This record gives sequence, structure tokens and C-alpha cells, in this order.
Amino acid sequence: MKQIHRTVAKLLVVNGYLPKLGLAAAIGLVTGFVAVAFHICLSLATQWVSLPWSLGLVPSWVFGVVPALGGLIVGLFIHKIARAPETAGQGTDKMIYSFHNQGGNVRARVAPVKFLASIVTLSTGGSAGYEGPISQIGSGIASTICKFFKMPRMMRGQFLLAGTAAGLGAIFKAPLAGALTSVEMLYREDFESNAFATSIVSSVVSFTVYIAFVGTAPIIGGVPAFPFTNAVELFACALLGIFCFPFSYLYVRCYYASERRFNKVALPLWLKPAIGGAFISVLVVIFPEVSGGGFGFIDDLMSGFVPHSMWGVFLLSQIVIAKIVATALTVGSGGSGGVFGPSLFIGGVVGAIFAGLCEIMFPGAVRMPEMFILVGMAAFFAGAAKAPIAGVVMVCEMTGSYSLLPGLLIAAVMHMAFSRNWTIYKSQVLNKFASPAHRRDMDREIIQAYDKISRQ
Repeated sequence: MKQIHRTVAKLLVVNGYLPKLGLAAAIGLVTGFVAVAFHICLSLATQWVSLPWSLGLVPSWVFGVVPALGGLIVGLFIHKIARAPETAGQGTDKMIYSFHNQGGNVRARVAPVKFLASIVTLSTGGSAGYEGPISQIGSGIASTICKFFKMPRMMRGQFLLAGTAAGLGAIFKAPLAGALTSVEMLYREDFESNAFATSIVSSVVSFTVYIAFVGTAPIIGGVPAFPFTNAVELFACALLGIFCFPFSYLYVRCYYASERRFNKVALPLWLKPAIGGAFISVLVVIFPEVSGGGFGFIDDLMSGFVPHSMWGVFLLSQIVIAKIVATALTVGSGGSGGVFGPSLFIGGVVGAIFAGLCEIMFPGAVRMPEMFILVGMAAFFAGAAKAPIAGVVMVCEMTGSYSLLPGLLIAAVMHMAFSRNWTIYKSQVLNKFASPAHRRDMDREIIQAYDKISRQ
């Protein structure tokens, strides 16, 4: 048995595409089934938590205590029972840190702990996204498989991204965007080209497994067939990219401020998510739209709830601020979730605000103002996460429509131009030259260049 294990391990380590792609497919297969289980368990948990209110057994305002209770359960589970503090907070940033600084190593317990903690956080009304948990779960699965085959450091990082891509490609039903996000989110001005092929394979396999059980309907349904944008609408998309700038700045700064303040508070780590949940309880009672992922509200906006008055614009502005604060409290206090999903929600509502302002000031200038909801989603995530291509493709695949691609690209680039000095992922580095994961590669290249010059 040991001989078979050694033979397989040597085969996978060889510098060729086929063995690597085979392992990437295996990672995608396992992650796909885990994503299906995550989807089912989260749906059941959400229904179970909301059962007393759906049956009319308790008044709706009582739901305000649920986020605090969920935070307490998560804190106790992570810090006292599982003893896996790395599963607290946003999972995507932990994955990025592992790639750059830990050689792609993720403890085996991370995947199951993150799985359960995230379900509790999201089902009890925490304002967080699905991508953080599933990306950390996928990377944990990949890391465990790599450890079993004793993969070298460089290849562990490559398959870590493959696991991340598999999780994202499945949970968002976006195989191309999942692969692009995994290789693009590591850097502010670069991407991990070596991991693209394996990320594609794992993402496609995971996506195929996921839709076999969940279905092929896009995450955001009811998107009309938008006509190709004209010059006026392209200019408006560029303005929307700039319009996203103050909101993304507030989002990033508010999240970091919340994380910093909770770190300074002299309280037990297990109690901090409950404190964050208690603050969220107030917001959820006033703005129920901010609980959970919030994509249902985006569907409502796409169905014709774009504001046509300043009061509607003001109301949506309040929802944006509430979502920013709720996400900062949920994830910054140590709740288990992601910041990618909320950024799409915020961007969509910001796009609806912009559409409402266009209708109020220039009625009829834009043929279908609902288009700005999707443009805002792509532009906001591109600027906040420094992943313009991934953000654009993600929105296209989540809606099942590529008709707005020119406008999405223009808005994403404009937002990137105004938001280069900050990012929602603090573990991001500028490029490969700044990554400890590539330090050995860079040293070898310098030595080779020096040898070449010395021979001349």
C-alpha cells in the first residue's frame, strides 16, 4: 500500500499537465459534493431558524435576538470546541494569507469547522457572503489532499487555488469566474498564471457536480435581455464606476475599523461574535434586507423596484449604509462569513441608486435603468477586491447574460482607477515580486541572470 502511495505521489509531482489536471479534477469533485452539502444544510438551517416566525408563533421583532445568539454559538464552537481560530472572520483573506505566507498549508480541521460555523452565522441573520466559507473550505480540502501526497511547497499553493476555484465556481454557478477570481484576488496588480489551468479544471468539475443536484438556474434570476449599450449609456457606466468610489472606501474602512476595535476589546474571543451579533440585531429589525446574503433583495430591484423619487434614493442609501455596518460587525467581530457576497449586494443597490438619480434628473436618457444594478455589482467588487476581470465575469455568469459586458468593463476599470490605495483583502500583495511564496523563484532567476552576465 505504501508503495502504491509513493508511486501515485511521484506521478503527481512530475512537471506535466495531465497528472496535475487529474488531481485538480479530484479536488473539484470532492469540493463540488461539499458545496452541494453546504447549500442543502444552509437552506434547511435557514428554514428551521425562521420556522417560529413563518408559523406566526412569535412576533417578527423577536428575530432581532437571533444574530446575537448565532454569534454566541459560533464563538463557542470555533474557540472552545473546535479550537480553530483561523476559521473566524472572512475565509478568503485567510486563504490568501496561507498562499503567500504558509506555503499553502491549511489545517485539516478548517474545512469542517468553517462549514458548520458559516451555516450558523448565515442562517441566524449574519451579514456575510457564501464565498468566504466555501473558498476556505475548498482550499482546506485541496491542502489536505496535497499533504496526503506530500506535494512540494510550490505545487501546494497551486492546488490551494484550485480548491478555492472549485468552491467559488460551484456556489455561484460560475465556473470561469471561479477560476479567474482564485488567481486574480492574490494580488492588487497581478495574477497567478501558473494556477489557471488547474483552477479551470477544478472549477468546471465542481460546477458540474453542483448543478446536477441544485439546477442550472442563475443565482440572480429575472434578468431581462439588455440591448447593447450605446455611447450615452457607456458614459453613464463610467460615471457609475466613479460613483461607487466613496461607498467602497467606506466599506473597506468600516470593515477594518470594526476588526481593529474588536481586536482591542479586552473580552474573550468566543464572546466577540455575540457582541457583533447584538449590534446587528438592531439593524436587522430596522432593515431586514441586510441579513444573510441579500440576493433576494437584488432580485426585487431587478423586478422593477428602481426608485423614481428622492425618497426612494434616500431609502436605498440607508440600506447600503446598514449593509456596510452589518457586514463589518459580522465579519469584523469574528463571525464566519465572506465579504465578497456583501460587496455584490452593496454594488447592486448603489447601481439602483444611480439608476434612480438618472431617472430623476434625465428621464428617458437610459433605455433600461435596471442595467445599472448589474453594472454596480461588477464595478463595486472590482474596486474593493482589485479583481476587475473576475468581478465582471462573475456578474455575467451569475445572471446568465453577457449583453452588458462593455458597460461592466468600463465601470470596473473606472472604479479601479479611483480605488487603487485600498482593498478589502488585507493579505493581498502588490504583485508576485512582493509575495513570499515566489521569493525562491525570484532568487533563482536573479542567480541565473547573474551567471549569464558573468559568462559574457
